[in-house]
Amino acid sequence: GGIEAFIIATSVEVSTNTVFHFTLEGVEECFIRHMHLWLPVLAFEVVLRILLKGFGDKYPLLAPIYYCLITPVFYMCLGVTGIDMNTAAKAGYFFPPISTSGSVFNKDLLDIFTIINIGTISWKAVVKAIPTMVSLTAFSLIHVPINIPAFAISTNVEPDMNAELIAHGYSNAVSGIFGGLQNYMAYSNSVIYSKSNGKGKASSLGIVAVSAVIFVYGPTMASYVPRCMAGTLLLHVGIDLFIEGVVESYHDYDRLEYSGIWLITVVMITFGMDAALVAGIIAALSTYAVQSITYQYPIRGAMTATRLRSSAWNRSFEAQEILMDKMKGRQRIYVIQMQGHIFFGNVTTMTDEIKRKLKEKCNADDKPIVVILDFSRVLGIDSSAAQTIAKLKDSILTNYGIELVLFVTGQADGFPCSYDLSRK
Repeated sequence: GGIEAFIIATSVEVSTNTVFHFTLEGVEECFIRHMHLWLPVLAFEVVLRILLKGFGDKYPLLAPIYYCLITPVFYMCLGVTGIDMNTAAKAGYFFPPISTSGSVFNKDLLDIFTIINIGTISWKAVVKAIPTMVSLTAFSLIHVPINIPAFAISTNVEPDMNAELIAHGYSNAVSGIFGGLQNYMAYSNSVIYSKSNGKGKASSLGIVAVSAVIFVYGPTMASYVPRCMAGTLLLHVGIDLFIEGVVESYHDYDRLEYSGIWLITVVMITFGMDAALVAGIIAALSTYAVQSITYQYPIRGAMTATRLRSSAWNRSFEAQEILMDKMKGRQRIYVIQMQGHIFFGNVTTMTDEIKRKLKEKCNADDKPIVVILDFSRVLGIDSSAAQTIAKLKDSILTNYGIELVLFVTGQADGFPCSYDLSRK
């Protein structure tokens, strides 16, 4: 929630060329004195919402095309009103021009490697910057384990975290060697790409090519792009992500987890990113402590149905014969029983152990036909674990050739969690 609010605040700053603060002075500076700059952003955003409401499902490329049309439409409005570009630039409608040769590749590109003098470095300033550097490092490290699963949930895709971590490691290593910036999968950009029906290597390589051109010639091109285009994009993405992450997720989390989301959101928009990281750590540790008070190993046991006594005593001879058949009877039914609280701290252990047990059964030529996952002894499931469990069924059916997977809740009202796992 905090990142989304941060993006919305950034849209206001980009649109008005001010620094936004959640104070009366900040609101007056951005929304009153620079009303002429953010009103076009608001107008473009309202029109886009109306168009998406009516045609968004039918035309997945509607939003990207709309963003591309903002610039020519803005120039048309300037022509109709008789305002020249210099006047509009002085009024703040455009980004200021950057003095450059037209490309980042010029004689000044490598100056940073030649003008550094170790003797002139203020080590006192470096020491003061250590908390900021630590925060940035921590922020970089948590991007992959947070953004990748979040994007996987939004797109209903099973991610390979090992491959993602390796890819991020290689890309950042190469970038660091050549003096580049850190890079990671941006959740907001990826969501826009997915909602625009982007898929496959061709479209991904197209984005890479366009990004490379913008990286080289972007400084020159930026001065011709109206602020309202960038502001509308940021505002739309921020609102969408806030609705998805805070509003629509209300029923997917218990009260403790949801209060943590709001804590991070309020702290971030009030005190900034560094304080939000600390608040997030405190919220996560508190949630972990509360949910792990009754911690137990998540898997109580696993066995074939031959070791379980049936509750039905009056089965027909035909039914008994089927159950006794070693090729398709009780021997081919595999029951795994869970216990205790299942949460983000042990759900990976649970899923990995289930997959390991099934792999062992398959390698021993004793592959089950039916797998029953028994949650009747589970006391509670947090939202992160519930979303992981929701994907477990497809993983078992796809990777192990199991014909049927049954989930037993043991309760009339479904699974013991706020997330609607029974429907998933």
